[in-house]
Amino acid sequence: MSQHASAHAARSHKLRNTLFVIAALLILLVIAGGVVGLNFYKQAKEVKAHEEQAVSSLSAITDVNTLKDAQASDAAIKQAQTHTAAARDIANGTLWNMLSKMPVVGGDVTNVQGMTQVVDDLVQQTLPSLTDVVQQLANAQISGENGQLNLQPIVDAQDDFSSVSKQVKSLNSKLSNLPEPRIGMVKKAYSQSRSQFTKVTDMVEQVNNALQMLPSFLGQNGARTYLLVAQTTSEQRSGGGLVGSMGTLQTDHGQIQVGEFHHNGDFINGSNGNASEHAVFKGPLGFSFDIRDTFAVPDIARNAEMMNEAWQRSQYACDVDGIVSVDPVFIQKMVEINGNVTLEDGTVLTGKNTAEYMLNTIYKEVPVSLQDTYFEYIASTIMNNAFSNMDITKMMKVAQSIGELTRNRHFYAYTFHDDEAKYFQGAGLAKGTPDSETDPEVGIYLNEQNPSKLGWYIDRKTQITKTGQNADGSKTYHVTYTLTNTLTSSEMATCTGYILGGEQAGVTGKPVAAPGTSAQRMLFYAPKGGSISEITSSGDVRDQSNAVMDGQKLVTNVAYIAPGESVTFDFDVTTSPKAENDLTIDQTPSGKMTNEVNYQY
Repeated sequence: MSQHASAHAARSHKLRNTLFVIAALLILLVIAGGVVGLNFYKQAKEVKAHEEQAVSSLSAITDVNTLKDAQASDAAIKQAQTHTAAARDIANGTLWNMLSKMPVVGGDVTNVQGMTQVVDDLVQQTLPSLTDVVQQLANAQISGENGQLNLQPIVDAQDDFSSVSKQVKSLNSKLSNLPEPRIGMVKKAYSQSRSQFTKVTDMVEQVNNALQMLPSFLGQNGARTYLLVAQTTSEQRSGGGLVGSMGTLQTDHGQIQVGEFHHNGDFINGSNGNASEHAVFKGPLGFSFDIRDTFAVPDIARNAEMMNEAWQRSQYACDVDGIVSVDPVFIQKMVEINGNVTLEDGTVLTGKNTAEYMLNTIYKEVPVSLQDTYFEYIASTIMNNAFSNMDITKMMKVAQSIGELTRNRHFYAYTFHDDEAKYFQGAGLAKGTPDSETDPEVGIYLNEQNPSKLGWYIDRKTQITKTGQNADGSKTYHVTYTLTNTLTSSEMATCTGYILGGEQAGVTGKPVAAPGTSAQRMLFYAPKGGSISEITSSGDVRDQSNAVMDGQKLVTNVAYIAPGESVTFDFDVTTSPKAENDLTIDQTPSGKMTNEVNYQY
């Protein structure tokens, strides 16, 4: 063999040997990886099984009644604690810690580890504290004689429940800040966990806010007199609806008394609106800003100021400590909690039909001259019943419902006492325009400019789609907002002119097409620290312009919506760079608790 051939053979032999070695190493790595993978798979199944068993154990605690059963709830929690601790130990073992440092899948492993830690902390620490405070309240005597509430047990529980609320918020923050997973199964589990935990956090915070507010509201610190305002969202105003009547609600150490209501005609005693408010609501129906139009301004602080000024100019003037505002959805919820109400004509109001009756049926069946009397009787009866015969179950239902009602602008509670404000307007019980950079909202508000009761027929659908995450921390979204007039020809035949309204001069001189056509003065507010791009629309939308009202920028236009027709608005929103959460919507309340919103994040 030649020297060249010999050298070539040697190189080939070395190459072959090298390939054999590499192949052998690859085989060993595959075998090792398979062992690790199999072990990891088995452990992952164990984690899943433990978490499912924990959920099964806690399912025995379904409501306040079972939560206040100390023996049953303690047994369920201890069983759940065993499983959540086991899941946490497995997920934070050596193998998982090693895999968490690997590229690509490491973030998913870290995410699962974090989820097991949050769930275990919740079950080991927070849930026992929650059951303790609920049982403390359950064993207290809350209802006293003659409907008077014993507020001291609620005061005694405030600090403990506040601590629980802080714990839950902290855990929710930890969960939200875990690495975003890539694997589909983990991503789905994480999304569901965040959604459920956010609901739990909101519920606990709502109950906490109500527990902090109730003693002050009900006169624990001395007698209180509130203006009690009744709105109807069948004739929409930005923050609610047309104010039909106003009276007083007096509380003193748990004793509640609803005073006489007075028709809005008693308060047409001077205009409260300032120049910027009148400029926005110049037409097609110019608002006078007596109490009927007060809530056209979507800021409860401004509403409270104007309401109080109107009251003090009236023959009923007296010192007031704040305002409470309710609408038919609030009243329906209280009927659901307290029981049915039978009217003089035999009509039975329930937790399902009250809002429709007050927003639509009454205008068809009850003479106009008697409608205010009916409204006032219903409102006073419900407010008297809402806080009477209180026990822990009812109190928790009222507390939780107040949170949902205030978030959707069906109930407002505003105090003029600065030392109590953090548990009223400061706790979200009195909303204004978008005011948070960290929790961004886009504000969309409706104002019916055809004097009518058409709001019952205006259906709303919103889609908010996340479109970008910017380098400065801000986020961008596309918003599609659709209003549809659901009034049919057959339904129109059952309606009076009081419901349908009439022809009104349009802002460009064109008349509204016919009775039954809604004319909505729209207000669009960007999130605080953010912006709205140019709004485009389909349908009959006129007179779009930029405006400034009470020092805040907005976009306004008028949407004319004939029976069976729709208008749609499209625009982009950019949040503040300080935004921590995704964009949500704040909008005018309707005859439903909520309106359809589809979030695509």
